[in-house]
Amino acid sequence: MKKKLLLVLTACLATTAFFACNKSPEVGGVLTPVKIAYQPIVFGVPLFVAEQEGLFKKHGVVADSKSFTSANDMINALVAGEVVIVPGAPLVPVLSLESKYPGKFRVFAHSVMTSDKPFDRIIVKEDSSLKSAADLAGKRLALIPGTTALNTIKAFLKKNNVSPDAVNFVQLAPPAQLSALASGAVEALYAYEPTLTVALSKGGFRAISPSIYCSMLEPCPLVVSIIDRDFERKHPKEAAAAIGAINDAVTLMKKDPAKASESLVPYTKIDAGIAHKVSLQNMTVTGEMNVPNLQQFINILVDIGELQSAISADKLLAPTQ
Repeated sequence: MKKKLLLVLTACLATTAFFACNKSPEVGGVLTPVKIAYQPIVFGVPLFVAEQEGLFKKHGVVADSKSFTSANDMINALVAGEVVIVPGAPLVPVLSLESKYPGKFRVFAHSVMTSDKPFDRIIVKEDSSLKSAADLAGKRLALIPGTTALNTIKAFLKKNNVSPDAVNFVQLAPPAQLSALASGAVEALYAYEPTLTVALSKGGFRAISPSIYCSMLEPCPLVVSIIDRDFERKHPKEAAAAIGAINDAVTLMKKDPAKASESLVPYTKIDAGIAHKVSLQNMTVTGEMNVPNLQQFINILVDIGELQSAISADKLLAPTQ
């Protein structure tokens, strides 16, 4: 009887110790899940690395990640409260969100895109007669769903004396893009990584443009990481821990890009033999952000008509009160 009682007491103590070590002081002893949105493209690598390397667990974060087809869908999910962090979102829809809901989110990192590591290019079939962007008039151009790629490519076409109205834009999710180009359903593809590297590595395709984003500004802070300010106010410890895990992931990406590239495989279904060739985009970590560079890109977006008025980069990055 005493032995049985001792076993019961031991089990109770072990259970109590477990919950004591894993509790959050903010939600009655239960960890608050951090809901994170991502797209299965290179923008999502910080999340992929954080999950694959156990960095969220290391920081005591219960990460609940969800895949989305477009950046706009991720932003809508954040507005609806379905997610609270987007570690890789194009700046354009993020700024649109800020215009509609001032102070809704905080930017805690941004990309440092350079032309020597092109994230985006226009590609065609190897035997295509198309030689440059100037040849796209009257053609079908596939691109990822959402407004960012569409409006950016329109600005690039105008810069190259091609009327966007003369091009038939076909929005396709990444898994359907190369087959559409190969079959002739479209004549050209505005490809993002890792689709870009897959196409150029397997053969049968070639690029007819440099990086579209870097042609606008280099380095280009196109991609930003954002967090819902209300979540930060209510759950500051979970928010800080999640950002800390993402910062560690970015640091690992810089230190060991080959290892970081491996994280693409389960999320993007890219072949493991090609993953190491993909151009990973450098990201900043807390304390490294270049405010003037971010503001310059925002001003360019106003100049090309993507934004109605400029938004303060300082306000986007300001600490949550």
